[in-house]
Amino acid sequence: MLMGADALSPQLEAQKTARLFFALWPDGKTRDALDKAGQQLHAVCGGRRTRRETIHITLVFLGNVPVERIDMLHALAAQVSATPFELVLTKLGWWKHNRVSWAAPDSMPPALAALVNDLERALNAQDFQIDARPYLPHVTLIRKANCLGMPSLEAGIVWKAEEYVLVRSVTDASGAAYEVIGCWPLATTL
Repeated sequence: MLMGADALSPQLEAQKTARLFFALWPDGKTRDALDKAGQQLHAVCGGRRTRRETIHITLVFLGNVPVERIDMLHALAAQVSATPFELVLTKLGWWKHNRVSWAAPDSMPPALAALVNDLERALNAQDFQIDARPYLPHVTLIRKANCLGMPSLEAGIVWKAEEYVLVRSVTDASGAAYEVIGCWPLATTL
């Protein structure tokens, strides 16, 4: 379901900026499998688990965006053509520098790389500021982790990506809460 700017919450409309990112949002089965992997990681690494309802893969992080530019993001995303794909998350890991534990694929599907590249190109053309680092697809499962060992994913987690979303992030003392404010299908091209 594509949400337009008229579907924005009154709280969002009252703000000057919104912290936004484009993401893949898992279905319930995939979310459950990732949550279970997060439980396994937590047993080894400690830290703070990602809440089940906030599990996602960031495609492009936008940061704070003026609320009046959200309409432009919706129009831009509607013009991006991408195909559905499967992402197989086969490894768990830990970045010591930021204490994040994650699940990731061994390799990036070409359709995921194309989606990220097309979004970045469209965002750059409209002067949105985005991170220039190389894209590394991963699902953050633990923050403030201290991993002394690493469990394995006995069987990979298969994520069937059929849509992508625009998400608003609101952070408070309890952590980040996410509100999906736009959704676009990945359609097979003819």
